[in-house]
Amino acid sequence: MDKKLLFVLPIIFLFAACARQHEADRIYTNVYIHGVAVGGMNRAEAEAALAERFTAQLEARTVRYLKNGEVLAQYTFADFGAHFDFTAHIDDALIPRRGIARLFRRELNTSPVFVFNAERLEDIVNELSQKLDTSPQNASFYADSSGNISVTPERAGEGVNAELAAAATQALLKSLESGEISLNFAPLAPLYTVADFEFEPKILGSFNTRIASASDAPRVRNINRAAERINNSVIYPGETFSAGAIIASNLPESGYEAALVLVQGQPVEDIGGGVCQVVSTLYIAALHAELAILQRHNHSARVNYVDVGFDATVAGDYFDLKIQNTTPRPILITSYSNRNNLYVRIHGYEQRENNRSLRFEATTEIIPPEPYREVVDPTVPRGTRQITLESQMGYHVELYKIVYIDNIEHTREKINTSVYKPTQGIIAIGAG
Repeated sequence: MDKKLLFVLPIIFLFAACARQHEADRIYTNVYIHGVAVGGMNRAEAEAALAERFTAQLEARTVRYLKNGEVLAQYTFADFGAHFDFTAHIDDALIPRRGIARLFRRELNTSPVFVFNAERLEDIVNELSQKLDTSPQNASFYADSSGNISVTPERAGEGVNAELAAAATQALLKSLESGEISLNFAPLAPLYTVADFEFEPKILGSFNTRIASASDAPRVRNINRAAERINNSVIYPGETFSAGAIIASNLPESGYEAALVLVQGQPVEDIGGGVCQVVSTLYIAALHAELAILQRHNHSARVNYVDVGFDATVAGDYFDLKIQNTTPRPILITSYSNRNNLYVRIHGYEQRENNRSLRFEATTEIIPPEPYREVVDPTVPRGTRQITLESQMGYHVELYKIVYIDNIEHTREKINTSVYKPTQGIIAIGAG
């Protein structure tokens, strides 16, 4: 065979292969899809050209949601991820055409597939529900300044019928025309009505503590503020009350002032000093009411307003007092303070028998502190010694609840274990 022919044949085959590759990847000239010239384009270019032409139509079309004729919200079709899928047309356009057929205009006008994002539709309907739903209000009760308890009736709410709204939206999108949807609202019933309050509230548990120093104005104001915040709190059956969340002493906008608190057993000034007296008083009232204590933490050192083992503290989002209503009816917490005392009462449905009584007993192990630590202090007169921090005993306490039936011990249950670190005292030695 001629050597020149052997050289030319591979080149011919290469050009033929390239031509076939072109046919597979490119649309031939004179091809139009819904009037858009896509000749010479690859798949991605054709998709972009068609999207540019037809997406604007969808962006201009809207879905408006109404209630009683008033427009509440409006979205474009594009908000639902609506678009045309021209995949089948482009597949057809990419089929190679041979010979004379390449020279003639070819129109592909079959209807494109219309698509929308079902998840986005669901999100929009949920957004509407969150925006437009009105929550029902449970019946409740409260105590006035004289201590009289009154019931507040329930109030029904209403919510968007999300299923009907989603179905109507799908139908409107598929029509490819702008339109309006009148939303249907279904009533939302409260969980608790006045019927759940048809009982005479009794004091299930109460406690009061003495406010040690009326001269410590910031601390007293903090106690008053915390007492006001938990006052008239209602806990429905099975619900959990978070003292930390209600008192909110850790929030900068809470309005509490700096006063003495215990940090690692040391008295320091911090925002909200005094609120733990309210928390501790509430804790003891809840013990007497025999509610479930889901979370409770003792202080790092003994406090002076309740006995060891009976205190409770809140701090940040890690220490909290959580109380669960284990009674069959709602309960009401009332709290107030005067110049000398803080009072907390828990009102509810009394289901305990009259011959049943309680007593709380603490077993205490004393943990002695280390000997006083001596430090040289240039502010103290030379040759003198002054106690700048008193030593304080530590304690290991186990608290028990004892139930009596007809004054005879019936059960004994450990309620908590508390450990209070001893405080090592400091003696300043004069170097002045």
